[in-house]
Amino acid sequence: MKKYVFIILLIPKLLLGQTDELNQRINAFKNDLSTNYKVKTLNIGGERLGAIEYEDCFYRTKFKLEKLEKQRDNLNRNVKFDIFMTIVEFSDPDDLNWAMKRWLKDFIDGSQIRPGRNSRSVSNANPSIIVIEGNSISILNQPCMQFEAIEYRNWRSKMLTYFGSPSSVIIEIGGCGGPLNWTKNAPDPRDRTWK
Repeated sequence: MKKYVFIILLIPKLLLGQTDELNQRINAFKNDLSTNYKVKTLNIGGERLGAIEYEDCFYRTKFKLEKLEKQRDNLNRNVKFDIFMTIVEFSDPDDLNWAMKRWLKDFIDGSQIRPGRNSRSVSNANPSIIVIEGNSISILNQPCMQFEAIEYRNWRSKMLTYFGSPSSVIIEIGGCGGPLNWTKNAPDPRDRTWK
């Protein structure tokens, strides 16, 4: 009987351990960017991410990184650049797989994509970097007017550093409206896990 009570009391500690590690990664990411960006957690807006926004999950956080200094965007306006982050963690890989299955059918801004298949365009999608690692999905996107290819590569590197690993799956929307590329560890298109 004591063994069962011990196991039941241990389960919440194990589950909180997942979130603690993810929170450490998120805080390290924010701290690294704190010299150039201000973190906002209220009234952040951002792009519609599709079905992933409505999934039941173990942990979810959204925040906006707003650049402290203004600079010229693609429309030649002097604005503070924004980066929108959404991080979702599921309790186990099965929950993540079911969420991915539903999300790919109702992806960013209502488009549909297929696992492991690149696409020339994703209508109305902003530049995004999606890192799927373990039980978590980390999504970074930015407004089209603020897209710069060199800065985009820097963001990709930061996302891999803080939220990725060698086994992470990476999806990139490399510009306004596409292309969408599965750039790292793409699933086999014949695999039925996310279909």
